Amino acid sequence: IKNEGAEEGIGDPTELLYKISDIVGERMAQEYDKQSSQGYVSLATIPQTARPLTFADVNLKWSAKKKAFYSEGNLGLSNINRTDINASFEGFMEFRKNEDGGPVFNVFIKASPESWYYVGYEDNRMLLYSSNNEFNTAVAKRTNSGKAKIGEMVFIPGTEDETLEFVNSFRKDYLGINVPYSLYGESKAIKKKEKKEDDDGF
Repeated sequence: IKNEGAEEGIGDPTELLYKISDIVGERMAQEYDKQSSQGYVSLATIPQTARPLTFADVNLKWSAKKKAFYSEGNLGLSNINRTDINASFEGFMEFRKNEDGGPVFNVFIKASPESWYYVGYEDNRMLLYSSNNEFNTAVAKRTNSGKAKIGEMVFIPGTEDETLEFVNSFRKDYLGINVPYSLYGESKAIKKKEKKEDDDGF
């Protein structure tokens, strides 16, 4: 975030207080407001909002055609568990139900061509993939695929193809954009394509 100079991700302070009040009650929201008047206070200081992914500023729209909520504009990520983030990222978020009525959630956030993350959830199965190789390696080592009990959530490594499948489908279905999305930026994408062609023997 320091390298890329991202804008703050908590959004309008007044709207944020209403959101906090809905979660923890008016009394704690007023206490947060009092503390914030002295300077910035992370949502990670509130136990109920110190969650794996806490988004403070997301503009959700409803698609009657897809029967889904989808994000419009940047995604304001407040914190990851107790780690403060407070940054606004390029990204795409989707909430919908599958044919069986089960919840489906997808989110992609991108700080830069060198730093992006994708999380996809459906049928009690969570996909995780990133431009960060250390993150991908950690997920691969800790996956509970094959060990999870019936009804337990399974988390597994995702792929670049699955990431692009979501992003391109999102852009086409909700934004009317048919141009393929570039994860890495044009120059890196070209190098990646050339390397693949070299590996394939072209």
